[in-house]
Order: sequence, then C-alpha cells, then structure tokens
Amino acid sequence: MGALLATVLPLALGAAVSPALFALEVLVLSGRRHPVSRGWAVAGGAAVMLILYTLLGLTVLEHVVHRRGHSVTDAAIDLGAALLLALMAIRALRRHPTAAESHNRRASRMVDEPTVSFWGLGALAMLVNFSTLVLYLAALHQISHSSVDLAEKTVVGVILILITLLPVLVPVLLVTVLGHKADPALSRVNEFVGRHAREITAGIEIVFCLVLLFKGIGELP
Repeated sequence: MGALLATVLPLALGAAVSPALFALEVLVLSGRRHPVSRGWAVAGGAAVMLILYTLLGLTVLEHVVHRRGHSVTDAAIDLGAALLLALMAIRALRRHPTAAESHNRRASRMVDEPTVSFWGLGALAMLVNFSTLVLYLAALHQISHSSVDLAEKTVVGVILILITLLPVLVPVLLVTVLGHKADPALSRVNEFVGRHAREITAGIEIVFCLVLLFKGIGELP
C-alpha cells in the first residue's frame, strides 16, 4: 500500500489546490446567516459530488481496462489528462472571470436561500472544478490499476477523497472549533489566494501537465 500511496499522494495534493473551492467556503463562512451550517452544507455537497465522481470514474476505468490493452490505456489516460491540464493552464492565464469569482457571485445571490440549497452550491462548485477532477481521475487510475488488495485500495481511496476536500473541510473545521478566532487567519489566506488565484491554478496545472506528459510517454508500448 505504501507504494500506491506514494504514487497517489502527489496527485491528491495537486487536486486539493483549489482557490475557487477555498474562496467559496470562506465567503459562505463569513456570512451572517447560519455560516457554520451553510459551510458544512457546501462541504457536504462537494463531498457527495466527489464520491459520485469516484464511483463513475472507477466504473469507466474498469470498463476501459477490460476493453483495451493495459499499457495503451495508461498512456492514453495520462496523455489526455496532460493535454486537458495544458488547455486549462492557458485558459487560467487569460483575462476572464475566475471560477472563484463566479462561485462568489452565485453564493452572494443565495444569501436568503435555505441552508439546504448550499448542498447544491457545493456540489456544483466541485462539478465544474475541472483541474481538480482531472488530477483526481489520474489518481483514481493509479488506484484502479494497482495490484494491492481491495481493503488497501479503499484506504488509499478514502485518503484521496479527504485530501481533495481539504479546501472546504479545513475552513469549516477551523470555524467550527475556534469560532471567530479563526477569522483573521482565514481572511489572510483568502486574500493571498484571491490575489494569486490565476497563478496558483495555472502553476499547478503546468507542473502536473509535465508530470503526466512524461509519465504517459514512458507508458507507450
């Protein structure tokens, strides 16, 4: 399991770098109406979407493996993910509203909505968080093709999910435990992330684009 975890962990950490999800969670937690319960709703919605994506991803990967050669499939998935990350890095560096800005506008319009609506907001934010999902799928690919037993795959899968959800889990856990004492730290981090969101997102996408590109080339028969 250690070798599998060592392979999955970098991809999981890359998937967890999500300025958009973090900014959304902090915005919701800074609201005046039920901030903690709404924060947990956002985290819950994101978690549900990620679990559904996990089940779908593993199903598709298993289907592909049975239909094509293993090494060709590995190369195709990694090279395809590298191409998607390259395109998203180019898009991130262009001047247009960021995902964080779009989520924040949507959250601001929901100020009078019931708390249950924030489950949908969290699910939608995860669904359109493409750079996270591309890296997450690459990590699922490693788990799916590993030779370790099902119990060890499950443990690594749970670790992958928890790490990927850190942008929404850490803020709401801090506010739940510390209350308003967590506000200054979250505010400072959110200010930095908001100011450098494009660079952070593009940087992660470029780094993992190169990693998956070389990995995919090495897997070609």
